[in-house]
Amino acid sequence: MSVQPFDSLHEDLIHDVAYDFYGKRFVTCSSDQKLKVWEFNQETNTWEQVDSWKAHECSVLKVAWAHPEFGQVIASCSFDRSIRIWEEQEHESKNSGKRWMEKARLIDAKGSVQDIAFAPNFMGLRLASIAADGVLRIYEALEVSDLTQWTLMDEINVHSSRNANPSTFKDAEESYCLSWCPSRYQFPMIVVGCGKENSAKIFRCDQNSKWRSCEILDGHQDLVHDVDWAPNMGRSYQLIATASKDTRVRIYKLTGNKDGFKVDAVAEFLDHDREVWKVKWNVTGTILSSAGDDGKVRLWKGKNNIDY
Repeated sequence: MSVQPFDSLHEDLIHDVAYDFYGKRFVTCSSDQKLKVWEFNQETNTWEQVDSWKAHECSVLKVAWAHPEFGQVIASCSFDRSIRIWEEQEHESKNSGKRWMEKARLIDAKGSVQDIAFAPNFMGLRLASIAADGVLRIYEALEVSDLTQWTLMDEINVHSSRNANPSTFKDAEESYCLSWCPSRYQFPMIVVGCGKENSAKIFRCDQNSKWRSCEILDGHQDLVHDVDWAPNMGRSYQLIATASKDTRVRIYKLTGNKDGFKVDAVAEFLDHDREVWKVKWNVTGTILSSAGDDGKVRLWKGKNNIDY
């Protein structure tokens, strides 16, 4: 497998990369407070920057690209405690700095917003966020044609016994992440990496539209940096991957029962031997990629459905 590096044109550390639905464009975010959109040029076989703009007043930590049925929409979050919604203006020329217009600014967080993710498109245009204040927030654009109006639907404290006083939170000491369950045959669910608890929790929305904490994915010995819920593709069980500061990548198998899920850790990888920052399933949920401080991207493929 060949890797072709190219100049990111950012002036500081890159924190996140998000592809669009078709994989033909991606957006990067950085400590230089900018977002950059890139497009693949098939003639030159290279990625080219097609727009760049200052998006926040502090480092931009995460970006997410919405499903194309809602138009070309990007969300970004930052240490400045805000989430910003951007919509492409196709009439503006590329690299003008005007092609992506800010449509909304969500400022409910009491700490840096550390992760965001759009819900699966069958749920409508919803966005989940998790901030250093330990609160999971879920927003919805009730009118897809008007992205200036977002409603805060729910706020869930991921630490049930924790003091909710924002002055006790120190952004640099927290690490939160989240991922939606992609299955349309389940109640809405989100897995959240829960900071200093060194674990992840599943939050489920019940038939009364109330979110509650359910199963715990434990076993890590340090902060969980990333979580990813695998596409189901007809399996009778669910898979969730986690990446941790403890150098481990773990895969959990969730088997349904009358009370929710039976959770089993079915794989643990120590190959990075360094802090692991990112895990991501492919579109069929059969191959897992991970990236860590060893400077490598590793791919894991299941054998007999559970052995990797």
